[in-house]
Amino acid sequence: MVGWIIRTLVLCFVVGFVLSFLRIDPASILTNSWQTVQDIVALMIDAGRWALPYILIGAVVVVPLSVIGLVLRWRSRPPS
Repeated sequence: MVGWIIRTLVLCFVVGFVLSFLRIDPASILTNSWQTVQDIVALMIDAGRWALPYILIGAVVVVPLSVIGLVLRWRSRPPS
């Protein structure tokens, strides 16, 4: 029981910290839920716009290496 309480308190702290970092006010969650949902969607879109160039740059290196590794593993398998 005590472990559950401690885990719940830690989870509440982490979620509260993240919401505070994202500038989401607890009162606005309760009083203006639809605007809060729109704000969260806008934050996710902004994060996607920020991350997309980095994902594409990384994909130029990672995807070909992954395909080469997949082909090498496929070729090294014994025939069934």
